Amino acid sequence: MGLLQNLAAMAIRNKVVGALRDGCPEDLKPALEALLADKQAVAAIQGLVGANLKTPCGITAAAICALEMPAASKELLAATPELVDYLVRTAVGKLS
Repeated sequence: MGLLQNLAAMAIRNKVVGALRDGCPEDLKPALEALLADKQAVAAIQGLVGANLKTPCGITAAAICALEMPAASKELLAATPELVDYLVRTAVGKLS
């Protein structure tokens, strides 16, 4: 990936992360921050969203939970289904 592509991807990622943080319910913020600290999990979720830009209905809780990511993030998502629902609602809402 070229420098401009990397910068564009970083800008998009920062915008998405900012939107997630801004709209996150207080009780989910610690779990969201833990998830955002896992760059592999963020990349996996970003890939799912990117693959479904034209078909947001493909962004589901089941699809997020089925992604390849480190065990700690998978366990976090399994323990906080409200966070998964928040991720889905936010992604679909931004794309619709």
